[in-house]
Amino acid sequence: MKIKLEEKTYDGILYVAPSWEEMGDICFFLAKDILEKKKNYDRVVALAKGGWTWARAFVDFLKIDNIASVQFKFYTGIGKTNDKPTILQPLSTSVKGEKILLFDDVADSGKTLVAAKEYLVENGAKSVEIATLFYKPRSIIKPDFYSYITSAWVIFPHEIREIVEQAGKSWLKNGLSEKDVLKRFKKLSLPMNQIEYFIDKI
Repeated sequence: MKIKLEEKTYDGILYVAPSWEEMGDICFFLAKDILEKKKNYDRVVALAKGGWTWARAFVDFLKIDNIASVQFKFYTGIGKTNDKPTILQPLSTSVKGEKILLFDDVADSGKTLVAAKEYLVENGAKSVEIATLFYKPRSIIKPDFYSYITSAWVIFPHEIREIVEQAGKSWLKNGLSEKDVLKRFKKLSLPMNQIEYFIDKI
C-alpha cells in the first residue's frame, strides 16, 4: 500500500476521507500498477457517478483515448441500498469486440460491478477487467486492480454536500449539537468552509 489514510469511527460506522491530493496519488498508483503489468485495453468504461471524477486523470495516466460511461443505481445512503443495481444510463457507444477496463471508485458490495461487467459482455465486449481505487474485502467480486484496501465508508472530496446531508443530518437527528457535528467533520479533515455552508442548508 503506497499511502496510509486516517480512519475514524462514529456511531459504529468507520469513515475515511482522502483529500484531493491523496486521491491524485491513489489514482496514479492504480494506473502505475496497470502500466507496469503492460496491460492493454481498447476502452475505459467508467461507472457513474463514482468513477466520473477520477476517470479523466485515470485515462490520462494510462494514455487511453477511448472512454465511455454507464450508470447504475444501487446505493441510497450510507450503507443503504436498493434490492439490486438498476441501469439508469446505458452505454452511448458500441463496445463490441473491445477489451474493456471497467473503472469505479469503490468495490463496496461489488454488486454494481458484477452487473456492469455482465452488461458489457452482453453488449459484445471481448473481455472485461475491473479497476477500482478502493477495495473492500466484503465485496462479492475482487477487482483485477485496486489501490487501497479499507472497510471504511469513503468520503470523497467531491461529495461534501452529500456527506453533510447524509451523515450530518443523521448525527443531528440522533441528538448531537451542531458544534459536535462540526467537530466530527473537522476530525475527518474535511474543508470546514464547505461543511459549515452546507450544514446551514439542512
